[in-house]
Amino acid sequence: MHINQQNRKDEEIHLPYSYSSVIDELYRRYAPKLFAYVCQLISSLDDAEDMLLEVFIVALEHAQKLETMVEDEQRAWLWTVARNKVIDYHRRTHRSRLIPLERIAETMADEWIPEEIALRGEEHDYLRTSLRQLSTLQQEVLQLRFAGDLSCADIAAVMHKREGAIRTMLSRALNTLRSIYRQ
Repeated sequence: MHINQQNRKDEEIHLPYSYSSVIDELYRRYAPKLFAYVCQLISSLDDAEDMLLEVFIVALEHAQKLETMVEDEQRAWLWTVARNKVIDYHRRTHRSRLIPLERIAETMADEWIPEEIALRGEEHDYLRTSLRQLSTLQQEVLQLRFAGDLSCADIAAVMHKREGAIRTMLSRALNTLRSIYRQ
């Protein structure tokens, strides 16, 4: 009888195979980039890990909806959830400033060989310093575009803005960054 009760509990926990495979695939495909994105905006790695978990818990809760979406819609949906979780986190902790792109190198360092890290370190430091001079909105657009690998349409969906406005913001942010970087 105990075994039957345990089997019933296991059945209650598991999603239908198709939903589970959708979430597995989304996690495999987007978790590293989502984590890097969240790490840029949250100062604590533990909190960033918790937030990534929260994003995929929400995805599990909406697995049926996600299954009906095309890949671009799924990606935009995940980044919207992640962005909203970051905003909620900052509201809860009464922090209003975003953390610059300093943490991206830490999360990606495992993928680089030591020589590359040494050669690129100084250039990355200068780039991070230059990025800090941009507005938080410009930093966020650049993070979503380059760290998140989102299209302008996806960024527009995440930020609840028009695609044209995102293209303009992205262009101005890149032009400003270029001029800062050349100085």
